[in-house]
Amino acid sequence: MSSTRAKAVIRQCAQELLHAAEQFDADLDGGKLRNGLLEATRPLLELEDLFTLGSKRAANHIDNSKFLYYDGTMHMTLDEFPKGKFVPPHDHGVWEAIVVCTGRLKHTLYERIDDGSVERKAQLKIAEEVELTPGEITMVVPPSDIHSFEALSDNCFVITIVGGDYSILRHYYNLRDNSYTVRVAGTQPSSAAA
Repeated sequence: MSSTRAKAVIRQCAQELLHAAEQFDADLDGGKLRNGLLEATRPLLELEDLFTLGSKRAANHIDNSKFLYYDGTMHMTLDEFPKGKFVPPHDHGVWEAIVVCTGRLKHTLYERIDDGSVERKAQLKIAEEVELTPGEITMVVPPSDIHSFEALSDNCFVITIVGGDYSILRHYYNLRDNSYTVRVAGTQPSSAAA
């Protein structure tokens, strides 16, 4: 059961996240959104009982995911990524931010460089590849929302913030043969599964 203090911190964090998202809707300033989200989550990272909070959530790629906040326009989850598990390049159709709580996470952002004229084919190039440590944030924002990630350490927990609902249809990209598959959210095979 979460403490009264933890509930207050989550509530305040959610209010600040919603404000940052509203500002982004008005000015489309991705840098400002990133900074607002990171500042809003800092008090969460300081909670001693953070890892006991939340309600179980069914996730596409991982087993340990819990809702910290959800209101239909935004949600925030606490997620654990197993060391060495590679989540292949995929999109969301909505902006998503990842704030590392513990451990190290490799995050790769891709740019699609083909013209999209051939169905089920896609050429991607790496636009950014970073190794994140506690207190750092990364984001994907459509139309640049293709990313992959991999936990580089045990005990890799992140806070994931999503500015709406994920797209029902998701694209999963295969870098080896420059192809993609379209899947309904929640139906990813376990080998591709977050």
